[in-house]
Amino acid sequence: MECRKRAKNRTSFINNPFRRVVKVPKVKDSSIFWCMLALARLYLATVQTGYIHPDEFHQSVQVMARDLLNIDAKKPWEFHPENPIRSVTFSAVVSLPYVFIKYVAPFFTYYLGYELQSPYNLLVAPRILMTFLSFIADYSVYRIARMCFLRPWCCVEVFASSYIMLVYATRTFSNTMELILMAVLLWRVCESMVESTKIIRKQNVLQDLYESAETLQDKVKLVRIKSKLPPYNYVDSAIISVVVTYGAFVRPTFVIFSFIPVAFWLQRGVVTKEVDFSYFNLRCLSLLPGIVVTFLTCVLADSFYYGSLTFTELLFWNVTGRSFIVTPVNFLLYNANENNLATHGLHPYYLHLVVNLPLLHGVLGLLGLWSVSKYMASFITNDMTKKPKIFSIATMLLATFILPVLVLSAVPHQEPRFLLPTLLPLVILHSDDVLLISGKRLKAFKHLCFLAWHVWNIFCVIFFGFLHQGGVTKTMMRVHEHILLQPPHTNTHIVFSDMYTPPTFLLMRRINVVAVAEDGRKYRMAKSVFTYDVGGSRAVSDLHEVTSRIYKEALQNSTRDAELVLCLPASLSEELYNSKPENVSLRRLQRVRGHITMEDPPDMVIDAASFTESCGHVCQFLRRLDQFSIDIIGIYFGPRPDRSERVASLEKTFDIDDETFEVIDEAFDMNEEIFSRKEKTKESNHETFIIDEKTFGTVKKTFRVTEETFEMDEDIFDTDDETFDTNDQTSGTNDQTSGTNDQTSGTDDQTSGTDDQATDTQDQATDTQDQTSDTQDLTSSARDQTSNTDDKSYADIDNFDLKDDYFDPFEDEFELSDEPLIPNTKTYAIRLPKPPKVAAHTREEL
Repeated sequence: MECRKRAKNRTSFINNPFRRVVKVPKVKDSSIFWCMLALARLYLATVQTGYIHPDEFHQSVQVMARDLLNIDAKKPWEFHPENPIRSVTFSAVVSLPYVFIKYVAPFFTYYLGYELQSPYNLLVAPRILMTFLSFIADYSVYRIARMCFLRPWCCVEVFASSYIMLVYATRTFSNTMELILMAVLLWRVCESMVESTKIIRKQNVLQDLYESAETLQDKVKLVRIKSKLPPYNYVDSAIISVVVTYGAFVRPTFVIFSFIPVAFWLQRGVVTKEVDFSYFNLRCLSLLPGIVVTFLTCVLADSFYYGSLTFTELLFWNVTGRSFIVTPVNFLLYNANENNLATHGLHPYYLHLVVNLPLLHGVLGLLGLWSVSKYMASFITNDMTKKPKIFSIATMLLATFILPVLVLSAVPHQEPRFLLPTLLPLVILHSDDVLLISGKRLKAFKHLCFLAWHVWNIFCVIFFGFLHQGGVTKTMMRVHEHILLQPPHTNTHIVFSDMYTPPTFLLMRRINVVAVAEDGRKYRMAKSVFTYDVGGSRAVSDLHEVTSRIYKEALQNSTRDAELVLCLPASLSEELYNSKPENVSLRRLQRVRGHITMEDPPDMVIDAASFTESCGHVCQFLRRLDQFSIDIIGIYFGPRPDRSERVASLEKTFDIDDETFEVIDEAFDMNEEIFSRKEKTKESNHETFIIDEKTFGTVKKTFRVTEETFEMDEDIFDTDDETFDTNDQTSGTNDQTSGTNDQTSGTDDQTSGTDDQATDTQDQATDTQDQTSDTQDLTSSARDQTSNTDDKSYADIDNFDLKDDYFDPFEDEFELSDEPLIPNTKTYAIRLPKPPKVAAHTREEL
């Protein structure tokens, strides 16, 4: 009996003719699956690396990172002050975590030693906020399902298992906010329709009883009962007006999605003549206060932000029509020009229906199109038994789904994310079709829908959440770490090619950097990091010409050293190496894996090869698979010593084995900048630098080799000690010679007649002086040999300034961490002497 009643109520409110209404089994809904999906959504918000579209950053976080955190990031053309088409109100909401980071980061650094303002936190913090806001949409679906006598947790489970909620809803898209606002609007409209229907029916019943009442007492009772009925005409007018107006500033297309729900809210009981038509006009007027207040708030916020209006001008009303900026109007005027749309890409009119809907919703989108076709067929054939009521919730949801798709299909530029709000009506209408609620006698079609729904969403989460342009954000973080390791006097020029527009705010470059000298004077530091996005419309061989021009301009415009770094997909690296000029050398600094680009995919065709060869089919396939990456390549202009030449120069210095040789050569290639800092350090305090696992191992091996070199120095200094002993003996001989001379002089005075004896004594003195001169020559030769040995031993190791206290160089000068700096990562720390204060401030501008 209870199941029949539930099925009857469901039929009366939903009135969905597209599936046969059967006896609803008594199933207890469980929220455990939704809780698991909610936790998965929060987790995915922190680990996703996929890059769906540049608007994820350009319409929100990149702009606010510049304004709030003083980070050097280029503002997109949509935010140009002359004719902006994006409202700052959406960016302000999404970037609220940046306000928290700005004021709380100093306390984290001081008390906890944790740098809160990092590239990872700047990327993840707004995503976490959007994820929490997306739970509002889940709650709205739950409330709508309860009002429609559906299984609420089943609807929420289908809604949360969509990859739209797992991927798009965790990103800072304006379309995500459009989806959330649409969910709130549908919730309030559906609730108003349900409550209005109940109250109107009670009013009609009471009116009929009042007219048929015979006594005055009965009429008074009926009037009292009617007066106690709750109001229903203007209850949700404030919420609906604010949501619709703010949604229009977030995305002007929100007006298209909200048109059907607002129309159904306005006509409640009017078209069916259950209430007077004057209520329609009063409901329209009730929306005006919320529309006016929200509109003025958004317009003033945009006008103040873009600088067309100041508070003083507003206070004295020194304003004109151009002082106010209405971004939705600018948006519509821009998109009305087809030439503007051509710069973003023109698409056929059927793309939304044929491609984008199935791409977004999978089997759910196909079921929605099938429902619309059946409704239109029943409407054309005038089959009243199959056609639902025009003013039912089912009709409203169906129209909310198909009408925006048809209207947006008339616009030549079409992207799948424009249709995100259509997920809500599809879930309410067809959630039962993609879930296996009961295992009794289910048709194979339902099993197929269940399997297709979940397989498609899992695939899209992996592809769009992690792989699609997945190396861009990771590359920005790697480049940020690379910049921190550069000497203060070096300008770094970074070129991005054949990838989505890079979010340069992740490089953490300061706009204005003030350095403090030792005497307390402050001065502004020059910009040291420059980025160039060359796009992907040019040939790979042309990149050498582009980079050469950038390098020449860098040397002409600054007296600093210039370093050039190129980031491009690994599938194009081989062509870049093959086309390089003779005076250019390339060195791959890092390879960032997990990057799929549909514009330049690698060639996966495997040449015919035998498994017995050095590289067979499997080896070739793995090499092709490794090209789904981004290469960070250092470009060097002019002659650069060959590896064999560097090795030969080291072999002339001292005898070491080949393995140690390779370690030293690689260490000097990878850590030349790190060791050069040690030479210029004059302070005793240290500073920590981040190095990867490979560099860490190389540095430790190099230190062991250096320790052996220092032991060689001990032998050299022992030779110096022996030389000094020889000098002491020579000095004693000189003293004896001087004494002999004194005695000879005394003998001359006393015995002037003994000339023969004096002559013999002088001959002996002359012989002694000759021996002394020979000894001094030997001493000088020993010193020369010692000096030559010292010069040869350290001719090519100029990064180590050898002194007496360097026999134990690891005690005070270097510190290496034995454990990773961050748990479960391959990042270590090396502590080196800290540069002077001015150099330290130069590093802070990065």
